[in-house]
Amino acid sequence: MRKPVRTPRRRSGFTLAELMIVVVVLGIIGSLLTTVLLRQQRFHRAVANIADSRARMRDVATILPTDLRSISTAGEDILTMDVNSIQFRAFIGAAVLCRFASATVIEVPPRVMASGNVLTSWINPPAPGDVVYIYDDGATAGNSDDSWTQVAITDTVSAADATWCPTTTVPPFTTAADNGARRYRFTLGSAISQVTHTIGNPMRFAREVRYSAYQAADAQWYVGYEKCTPNAIDPSLPGACANREVLAGPIRPVTTDTLTSGLFFVYYDQTGTRITDPAEAALIARISVGIRTTSESLRQATASNKTFASGDSLRFTVGIRNRI
Repeated sequence: MRKPVRTPRRRSGFTLAELMIVVVVLGIIGSLLTTVLLRQQRFHRAVANIADSRARMRDVATILPTDLRSISTAGEDILTMDVNSIQFRAFIGAAVLCRFASATVIEVPPRVMASGNVLTSWINPPAPGDVVYIYDDGATAGNSDDSWTQVAITDTVSAADATWCPTTTVPPFTTAADNGARRYRFTLGSAISQVTHTIGNPMRFAREVRYSAYQAADAQWYVGYEKCTPNAIDPSLPGACANREVLAGPIRPVTTDTLTSGLFFVYYDQTGTRITDPAEAALIARISVGIRTTSESLRQATASNKTFASGDSLRFTVGIRNRI
């Protein structure tokens, strides 16, 4: 008997149309996933921006009051002011006069001493361009003619040199156990009297700074901090400022209206009367500061084209020493 001939079966597969449909469906799914991932990425970036903005506002609430509480309006530390900015001499440290290395070079004790005494301390190390106030005993006994001599610092040097502020200083501020400690020398812009500026007199260090609102290259408004160089001709006038650092933002656009401005300063005297004339800066007893941030990050987080009226805000008041 002849065996039947088996014809091979064709394997089933996908037609071109089916493959095209699968490719299109996969493309749609990939596009949807990409959109979701991008939206989530944008959301998390915006939330991080909001958190960063709030953290910067807290920094402002810490840094600015610290600087303002140290100033003396009676001592003319405020150099210029308006509703959106203020420039003043901020206190950064203190020390005692230990020794005259020359007519224009003075030395101060180490910051860390074996005895545990703290005779030199600062928030930021003094630098060229800063100002030092050295107590002047005056020519007569008593404090009727005593004052503070303001001198610019032109150079600063530190070294573990036992010949700087040595143990032989009268009165002595260091001991043999401090010989390995780091000491500090400051070169002054002009010589001061070694008769009335006696060894042991207190010293105060100050740095001219400026807080203001500014519009950056991205068209957004920010709160900025700048270090300034004292006016060489007249120290009572504001000096030039540079190297702006961002403290907070973006904030709302800045205006002279304290009800809407992104940053504002309001100045009052002891009676609560508002001061707007810079010529009356010596009468300022308290300063009210306000910051309003934008909701740009919130709009980006929700991928909305709407304009949000909400945003974070911060307001605080600082009392000026010797004025309250």
